[in-house]
Amino acid sequence: MSVSANQTAALALAGCGLHIFPCNPDKTPRLAAWEQNATNNSLKIEATWQSAPQLLPGLPVGAHGLVVIDCDKKPNVPDGVAAFQAICAEHSIDLSNAFVVETPSTGLHFYFRTETKYSNSHGLLPAGIDVRGIGGYVIAPGATLPDGRSYRIIAGTWEAIPILPESLAVFLREKRPTATSAPDGETVSLSVTDRERAFARAALEAEVAKLTAMREGSGRNRALNEAAHSLGTMNGWIDLNGVANALWEASIANGYIAKDGEAQTRGTIESGINAGRSKPRSLLTGSGLDIDISGLVANGVAAYKQQHPEWRANAKPDKSSKRSVTLVQCSTIEAKPITWLWNGFIPQGKLTLLAGAGGTGKSTLAFNFAAIVSNAGVWPDNSRCDVAANVLVWSSEDDASDTIIPRLMAAGANLSRCGIISGAIDVNGMRCSFDAARDVNHLREATQQIGGVSLLIIDPIVTAVTGDMNKANDVRRSLQAIVDFAAETNCAVIGITHFAKGTAGKNSAERVIGSQAFAALARMVLVAAKEEDSARRVFTRAKSNNSVDSGGFSYSIDAIELQSGIVATRVAWGDSLEGSSRSILAKIEGDISEDGEKLKAAKKFLIEMLRDGPVPAKELLTCAREGYAITEDTLRRAYKEIGAKPCRVGFGSNGAWMWTLAFAKPSN
Repeated sequence: MSVSANQTAALALAGCGLHIFPCNPDKTPRLAAWEQNATNNSLKIEATWQSAPQLLPGLPVGAHGLVVIDCDKKPNVPDGVAAFQAICAEHSIDLSNAFVVETPSTGLHFYFRTETKYSNSHGLLPAGIDVRGIGGYVIAPGATLPDGRSYRIIAGTWEAIPILPESLAVFLREKRPTATSAPDGETVSLSVTDRERAFARAALEAEVAKLTAMREGSGRNRALNEAAHSLGTMNGWIDLNGVANALWEASIANGYIAKDGEAQTRGTIESGINAGRSKPRSLLTGSGLDIDISGLVANGVAAYKQQHPEWRANAKPDKSSKRSVTLVQCSTIEAKPITWLWNGFIPQGKLTLLAGAGGTGKSTLAFNFAAIVSNAGVWPDNSRCDVAANVLVWSSEDDASDTIIPRLMAAGANLSRCGIISGAIDVNGMRCSFDAARDVNHLREATQQIGGVSLLIIDPIVTAVTGDMNKANDVRRSLQAIVDFAAETNCAVIGITHFAKGTAGKNSAERVIGSQAFAALARMVLVAAKEEDSARRVFTRAKSNNSVDSGGFSYSIDAIELQSGIVATRVAWGDSLEGSSRSILAKIEGDISEDGEKLKAAKKFLIEMLRDGPVPAKELLTCAREGYAITEDTLRRAYKEIGAKPCRVGFGSNGAWMWTLAFAKPSN
């Protein structure tokens, strides 16, 4: 397979340790969350650019500790290159060691290293010059447009990018969270005294001390929002922009920004301050309040830690303290859309169950999904999986070499993107079984090392349960680690399970074997069923918390021979289905009776149509429905009662199911 110039450039950048992401030929990011999806994983990059070689590699600037001065040189707009050269000459800014990239329009990108966070504003620079900093990106050197023009390095190297000169830094604007200006008509009381100002300063110091001492898992986002809200109520007592800066620095110190990102931190600070400012405090003077918090902040963080051991890392809880309830203001929570691996069927970051009776091919279905994800392939509804991604399989029943790998191969999966959870290594270096409750944190670390994982298949899901699978508490306690892993890594998890015996005709989601906690924890329950004495199977949604819970697809399971005589199964998708999962399953499981006259008419129709030889099933179904008002289910029941058998002619996409009578004439 040929390698495009853009793929070569992307891999070269990744080889330098740079994280990149795909952009469309018009230079817009292909992914909404482009900064989070930037990667230097070569397998991920290869898969992305092999499927779409026209994509341009984008470089998130601020994430690499860089700032880029973007000087345009286009017709009918100010000449940014000339303007920047004039500024450098006037202020004696040395560009002899500069790292410079020429753009397709002969503009220039000047790269500088900096620890200061600059915004995507041109600041004091003249027209024709832009700045790319925190939250910004540029098309990386080596990128080639469809017309052949490219971005190319004309001076410097990645290893020797110079530090941003102070004489140039004065033109740029730092990126900081800010409190928005007061609404029109809002005034600050002129009665604010030194008492209120001192109170506000002490409160700010206390909040900063508390936040600085916090660590991951102690509720930093909630505490940051509460601090911003509380201090926001002191508008006029203290400069709120100074408050925002102080809270920002505390969030750097406690590691919150490093984990949750600058955008979320900025949003939490700004929304908290502005919400608090809308509810100003009453003045302290004459209120009868005499709150002395000087002792709290007397020695900064150290004093706060001493008085509040609950904020110290690894500190034991104070047994004298009372249990409390945490409330989060809804206005501080960012609303986010559901993201889908397969739109409407497999949500990302959630647990999905795939249930059905034995013989329905549930594992084969799951491996078909793995093939689609690993290749950025096409789903049964003809929608495309956006980006090729990694898949993991955890199976306690099937052997990897003689079952799992052959099935993945039969489905056409990209094996370099598929992996098996084969076990774990304990603290003594001994191999042991993988335990979700104990090892999920180590699994998270392992997936980070391979650039993340988009799909985890657990076959069967009861493997993850420690205890009694029929007890709700045992199931919930065991699966919570899996649910948390899915949410934290945005990985879709498919757990395979079985139908309980004797449940035909019941609500589909309630047919899942074991405790009802399985279906309750899952955000999506997919089910599969097989028609007795037939190759026909159906796949549908039994429960969905995030989309409709109806409709599905018919499918069949084909056996194919791979190399060396290995035989494996794969899915052949059929028509789309409508209706509830209960009705779809009832039809194929034979739980719906037919009117005698309709069934008789259907038998007559089939005998007439098939007497001269095999006829494609699709043609028969269409003709029966449109010409004789015979439903598919009635026709299939009549088909079985007259003793006919299906046969498949051809293979793969060129194959087709034929219906024929045992006594029919052979086709010519």
